[in-house]
Amino acid sequence: MKEKWNELKVTLTETTEMSKREFVLSLMVCLLGGIVFGMLFSPRKTNVFGSHNGNNCGNTRLNEEDEGEIADWDEIEKQEL
Repeated sequence: MKEKWNELKVTLTETTEMSKREFVLSLMVCLLGGIVFGMLFSPRKTNVFGSHNGNNCGNTRLNEEDEGEIADWDEIEKQEL
């Protein structure tokens, strides 16, 4: 293991040249990879576009049996999925 570490240290001390195109492409790959990583490992998996502010699309009206209850948006989102 120590031999491999020494080999790695030797390769890290060498200087290499990189063109501007390679530099920009490597930055873009890191940026896009970070975005994808963030989307995959984010704690919230459902996306809701809109604010559920009563636009009469059918998801804000209460049923006759639920007139006294307040709608729970988490349950509504689960039913939509």
